Amino acid sequence: MSTQGPITVNPAHWLDDDFIPAGPPALRAQALRVAQAIEAGGPLARGLSRETLIPCTKRLDGAPCPGLMVVIKQRDDAILLFCPLCTNDEYLIYEWESTLWANGPMEPIDISAVAAEQGLGPLGPGRTPTPDDRDELLTRALTLVGSRWTPAEVRRSMATANTPSQVIEAIVNSLPIPPPIASLERLLPVLIDLWNDTRATPATATPRKRTKVGANQPCPCGSGKKYKRCCMLHETTH
Repeated sequence: MSTQGPITVNPAHWLDDDFIPAGPPALRAQALRVAQAIEAGGPLARGLSRETLIPCTKRLDGAPCPGLMVVIKQRDDAILLFCPLCTNDEYLIYEWESTLWANGPMEPIDISAVAAEQGLGPLGPGRTPTPDDRDELLTRALTLVGSRWTPAEVRRSMATANTPSQVIEAIVNSLPIPPPIASLERLLPVLIDLWNDTRATPATATPRKRTKVGANQPCPCGSGKKYKRCCMLHETTH
């Protein structure tokens, strides 16, 4: 963790109204960030943690850290907001219980009902995922491990590789330092999904004989995980 320690805040006096402060901008940004941490961490039991979608604000060598913040409920009920990638301790939040965000997310809103009330008519169909969505996920995962590879380079590597583990090994070997385990765990499922999509056997081809792998045996893709926690998950969901 950071040697400087987190910023200790007591948000009760400026998160007790119906709205987050309108200004100044720095206070509003702090209020929003602390409110997000309380919303994610407040409902947790003591000693438990949860990853959030709050981006890390730390800058490493001039570039922003790509990590997502984690909240943990301490034994004294304080909420700690920290980044597991760069070990940035940002906030230690006390006496958050009286804020509007203490009980977690608000009730979901039925968008279709709201649209009908406002006379907007039925909502259109959702956007159909495209190959670009897969590339966007892959780009984010590559950034997390610190790789400068592009999705196109990953696809070229897959075209000549025999197993997904060879692609993973090539990416890791191109890095100046070993990547954090947490970031590598984010990259693996994205690569496996892409491998299954691009290297799938066509329906007209002769099915290949497969050796049965036990659920608790090492996954044949070479990830080091048990089969049931790796490729078996993708096979059962496709």
